[in-house]
Amino acid sequence: MNIYEYQRLVGKIDDIPELKDAFITVYDTKSHREMVQFCLVFGSHLIHKTGFEPCPEITASFVAMQRWLDGKTNYHEARNLSLEISRIAKTEQDPVKVKFLRTMAQIAASPHTKYHSLWATDFAVTLINKMFPGDRDQVRKEREAQIQLLKNIP
Repeated sequence: MNIYEYQRLVGKIDDIPELKDAFITVYDTKSHREMVQFCLVFGSHLIHKTGFEPCPEITASFVAMQRWLDGKTNYHEARNLSLEISRIAKTEQDPVKVKFLRTMAQIAASPHTKYHSLWATDFAVTLINKMFPGDRDQVRKEREAQIQLLKNIP
C-alpha cells in the first residue's frame, strides 16, 4: 500500500493537493516520536474545532499516547483504545461525529506506526468536508493548520 494515498479506505477527499504535499514534505522530516507528539496537539485542535466533548476512550488514548512517549508502555495500550474508538464510531448516527471519531481513532493509533498520524490528517479533511460541505476555504485552513502544528513540533 502506498501510505501517501490512503483514500481508498478513507473515502472521497475534497482536498487541496498542494497543501497535502506540503504536509507530507514536513512529515517526511519527522520521526515516529515527533508524529505522536503532533497527534496529541492535533487531537486537541480537532476537539476545539468541532466542539465535541471527548469520550472517555479518547481521553484515555491521549494518556496512553503520552505514556508511550514517556517510555512507560508499548503501543498496544493506545492501539487498543483506537479500536474502541472505532467501535463507538460504528454505532454513532451523526455523520460528522462519525468522521470525528474515525479521525481520533487514527490519532490514537499513532504509537503503533508513524503512518497513522499521516492518515489522521486525511481523515480530518473528510471531517472538514462533512462539517463544511463544498467549502474549500475551510479545507485550506485545516491543511494550513496541520502544517503549522507539525512545524511547531521540536
